[in-house]
Amino acid sequence: MSKYLLRCRECGTVWELRVSYSLRDFQQLYHYCNVCGKNTFHDIIRSESAEVHDIIDNS
Repeated sequence: MSKYLLRCRECGTVWELRVSYSLRDFQQLYHYCNVCGKNTFHDIIRSESAEVHDIIDNS
């Protein structure tokens, strides 16, 4: 799981997006902004990879 910090270009709202795929090759993302109430371009400010835990089967 990866976490990305995004900022709306229209209103400046910063929020966190958690996805299971990499956005590394993107500089911007077209996504719905809850504050603007419409789809807008968002700049990807920072990315963080969440820790991945191994599943252990003790059966």
